[in-house]
Amino acid sequence: MGKYKVQVDINEACRYMGCRGDIDGSIKNELQDAAALIEAHVIQRVNLKIWELDKSNGLALTGTCLKFEGTSIAALLHDCDSCAIFCATIGNDIDALIRKWQIKDLAYASMLDACGSSAVESLCDSLQKELEDEYAAQGLFLTDRFSPGYGDLPISIQHDFCAVLDTTRKIGVSVSKSGIMIPQKSVTAIIGFSKNLQKHFETGCRDCSLTANCKFRENGVTCYGQAI
Repeated sequence: MGKYKVQVDINEACRYMGCRGDIDGSIKNELQDAAALIEAHVIQRVNLKIWELDKSNGLALTGTCLKFEGTSIAALLHDCDSCAIFCATIGNDIDALIRKWQIKDLAYASMLDACGSSAVESLCDSLQKELEDEYAAQGLFLTDRFSPGYGDLPISIQHDFCAVLDTTRKIGVSVSKSGIMIPQKSVTAIIGFSKNLQKHFETGCRDCSLTANCKFRENGVTCYGQAI
C-alpha cells in the first residue's frame, strides 16, 4: 500500500461545523481556502494489519489482548473469520496549524478543524477502496469500517488497539489517558473480511454512545448528513 488520495469534502466539512442548508458565498470561499491549507499540510501515515478473529470466548484478535465488546461490532463481524485493523493519521502539522489559528481567528480555526476531520476520513476512504479492490481479486468482501466509540464498542479499547498496532513507534500516534489520540486527526478502525457479500449501511444514531451529547443532532443533522 502506497500513498493515498486525501481530499477535503467541503460539504462534509460544513456538516462537521453544524451548518444547515446553503452556506454564504464568502463562508464557502473561506472554507475552500481552509481546505487547500489543510491539504497542503497533510502528512499521511497508515499502519494496517490483517488479523484472524477468535470467537471462542466473545470476539477478539487471535493471540492478543484486544477484545471487541458490544453487540454492534459482533453483528458487523458475525460472518467474518479475519479482519483488517488500522490506524491512519494526517500528522502533527495539522494540529499545530489549528492551534496557530485558534489564537488568531477562532472562526477560521473551526473551519480548519472541520476540514481536517474531512481529510482524515478521506484518507480512510481511500485506504478502504484499495482494500476492496485487492481482496475482491481473492473472492472476499469487506464490511463497513467500524471505529472504537461507534455503537456500543467502547472507546476505552483505544489503548489496546494502538498497542497491538504499535502506533507510537510505527506512525507516531499515541493515546492519552482520557483516550484521545495524538495527533487528533487520527482514526482507528476495523474492517471485516467475508466470503459472502456484505450489506453496507450508513451508521445510525440509535445505537451510538454519543447520541445524548451529539453536536450534529443539536443542529438538526446527523454526522453523515441526514436531516433530523
